[in-house]
Amino acid sequence: MPVGEWQFSIALGAGVITNPLNDGDNIPLVIVPNFSYYGEQVFIDNNALGFTFYESDAVSFSAVTQINRENSFFQRWHPNNIFVNTLSNSIVSEAQFDEAAQDKGGTEANIIEVELGQVQERKWALDAGLQVNWFFFQHSHLQVKLLHNINNVYNGFNAQIALEQPFTFSAIPNNLLTLTLGANWQSKEQVDYYYGIDEQDKVSQELYYQGKASLSPYIKFINQYAFNENWSVKLTLQREWLNSSVTDSPLVHDDVIDTFFVGVEYAL
Repeated sequence: MPVGEWQFSIALGAGVITNPLNDGDNIPLVIVPNFSYYGEQVFIDNNALGFTFYESDAVSFSAVTQINRENSFFQRWHPNNIFVNTLSNSIVSEAQFDEAAQDKGGTEANIIEVELGQVQERKWALDAGLQVNWFFFQHSHLQVKLLHNINNVYNGFNAQIALEQPFTFSAIPNNLLTLTLGANWQSKEQVDYYYGIDEQDKVSQELYYQGKASLSPYIKFINQYAFNENWSVKLTLQREWLNSSVTDSPLVHDDVIDTFFVGVEYAL
C-alpha cells in the first residue's frame, strides 16, 4: 500500500451475504464502498483502526480496534454490512433443510426455533487487541488477531487467523487470484451474548441456550481482472462453516455463512 495516501474504491454489482438466523434477512451487496489509509504507523482499513508499533520487512505488530461482526446479522444497517471486508453464495434451500431434519429423525414441524422478534436486542460491540502480519514465501501473508470487547457488551475475546496467497498467470495479464484459508474463534462470552437464550428473551424456559466457545473455518476466493488503473471486474466467493456451539442455538437456522459478489470496481 502507498504510505500516506488515502485509497478509495466503490464496487457495483450483485451479491449477497447469507444470514444464518431464523427470520434473518440476507444482506444484499449492490454498492460496496471501500476505503483505507496507511501511514508510517497509523492505519485505517474500513471498520478497523490500528497503530503499528513494530515493523520489519517480514513482520509487523499492531494495536488495533474494530467493530465486532456478529451484530450485523441482527441489524441491517450495521457498518459491516456497508463496508464489506469479505466479498460467497450458496443459500441453503428449504428442501435441503427438510432433508437434514429428517436425517436427524424429525420433521420441520417439530424443529424448535426462535426468531429475531422474540429476543432482546443485541448491541454493537467494539473490540481491541493485537494484530500480527507475517509476509513470507512469494507474497504469502499470514494475519492473526486477538481481540477483547472494550465497550462492556459481551466482555469476552475473539480471534481471527487468515492465510492469504495470491496467484498470477502469464496467460492472463492484469488478473489476480487470491485464495484465503482462515478461521474465526469466539469465546463462550461472545457466543452466549449473541446466540444464547435466557430470561431476557421472550421465549419459554425450555428454549434457553447457553453458548460455548466456537471455532469456525472459512475459505475465500477473490478474482480481480484490471482493465486499467481505475476499472476492474471482481468475483468473490466465501463460505464459513459455523461451529456447533453456534448452530445448536435455537436462533440459528443455517450452518454456513456464504458470501457472493460479482461486479465492477472503480478505484480513485
